[in-house]
Amino acid sequence: MDETYFDEGPAGNFETATLEISKDLDGNEQNNSTPVSGDVNVARKNTENQGNSVNQVPASRDVSTIPFKHIDFHSFFTDRNEVVEKALKDCQESLINEEEKDIVGSWLLTEISLWDTEKERLVLLTWKAIYSVKYDFISLKILEYNRIPLSQIDTVVFGELIYPPSSLAPRLSGLAEGVSSIFHCAVRQDWSSLTSCTGLAQFEPRKRSISGVRLMWNKGDPLPLGKKWNPFAKDIPWLTYSNHPLFWYKGSDIEKAKFDVEGLHATILNVLPVECNIRTGSIIIENYFGLGALVHNRNGLGFFKIRGKISF
Repeated sequence: MDETYFDEGPAGNFETATLEISKDLDGNEQNNSTPVSGDVNVARKNTENQGNSVNQVPASRDVSTIPFKHIDFHSFFTDRNEVVEKALKDCQESLINEEEKDIVGSWLLTEISLWDTEKERLVLLTWKAIYSVKYDFISLKILEYNRIPLSQIDTVVFGELIYPPSSLAPRLSGLAEGVSSIFHCAVRQDWSSLTSCTGLAQFEPRKRSISGVRLMWNKGDPLPLGKKWNPFAKDIPWLTYSNHPLFWYKGSDIEKAKFDVEGLHATILNVLPVECNIRTGSIIIENYFGLGALVHNRNGLGFFKIRGKISF
């Protein structure tokens, strides 16, 4: 709740106020306090100051985006009953061998690639390895997977996902958000809100405002340029995860647990080697232009959704 600050002014003369207690027709007592004219002026001044304080909203230079606020969460195939549970069971039976059959934890999360594209992934954690699985929730089959032994992971970072200071991604996201607001007002024919939709605040740069976890096995070495600028490179020595979009649309903590990246972070700390470096801090997503990632992420192309007659 916004705090309202009142301008300092002369104290009211409350010595001349009168207190009258009477009874209404039903016999209930009423407390009527009648201020003098000087007190009325003070109250009016405070009311005006309060109104001015509420109306004066400071201009923001960097706005946090509410994650996935425009999506229809029912369009996700993973919102169907027991679909995720069946997929996790399928992955466990197909991928986990007898030596590491004990599953420590499993989740449906968003994997963020080197190029800042968001992709739906099943994550299975055993005592020896972590599996990142691309699963087709339409035909119910495993498309591809990546297995990383826990002994290779040397660094774990948990914190907010941010862009470099010189990145254009937040500005492009703010521009897209402003245009989207105008479009939604026009579609709803809500012309009374058109002024607020076209305000400059709607076009301010947007932060990701999402926490994530990054698992790294590069031993602190920088990524070679041949991989850093190659959009088809797959052997990137880290994995970055954040919450699945359905996390923000589930009610109970039990329902949210399988979409929550904090569950992965808390669980994996118990099975990593003791020499692994555990850090808390910002996770930099090196997306400097980000037009392709913007189109990809705003349309949820990395998720299995209902898209009219075409679903993928």
